[in-house]
Amino acid sequence: MTSPLVRTTRLAMAYRRYLGSTNSPRYAAEVNEFYSVSTLTTLLSRGDLELRRAAALARGMLGDRGSIEPLGRALSDPDRGVRLAADDSFRALLIRDAAPLHHQQLLKVMHLNDGGEFAGALAPCMILADHAPLYAEAHHQLAVCWHGLENFSQAESAYIACLWRCRYHYPAWLGLARCRLVLGESEGAIEALKRCCEICPDMESARLQMRAIQRRLRRASDS
Repeated sequence: MTSPLVRTTRLAMAYRRYLGSTNSPRYAAEVNEFYSVSTLTTLLSRGDLELRRAAALARGMLGDRGSIEPLGRALSDPDRGVRLAADDSFRALLIRDAAPLHHQQLLKVMHLNDGGEFAGALAPCMILADHAPLYAEAHHQLAVCWHGLENFSQAESAYIACLWRCRYHYPAWLGLARCRLVLGESEGAIEALKRCCEICPDMESARLQMRAIQRRLRRASDS
């Protein structure tokens, strides 16, 4: 059996080679040969800075649904490099977290939403969320559809459905806050923005929006 020291050295060496070559398939193959998912999870939370970065990158390449929560926790890692790697992996796994057919359907819906074609995306997204009820990103994209169509009550419900399936889905917390603000639920918006910032400290836009709402509420109470 390979000793932990040698295993750790192998991960660091593979990561350094990846940084020099950006050869993702090679990095994934090297890590997969020597490391289990559980070992990568341990290194993601307890390793030194380089190993946490390496593990965050590897879990995005090799992980499955079980990797989403550990990566969600790593979004608030003290090191910005770890946070960036975890964010890339986290978002990639959210999209891949379904059968290939559902994954392809999601990509089509995302393309429509990204182009502002919310009405065209709505029906296929509703079907996708119904056929893949545990697919958090399907519910998030449904919320984006409703939000774009300015049906904020339906969007709020869809964001919440997404968050029930993935509590670390910080874009859903941000979308939920914006819906609640439009619906006149300022305190609820602040709570959603706080949660967004706790999960992803780099979301400065969420922090600024929260402060703006708090200032507005203070002015209203003073008048």
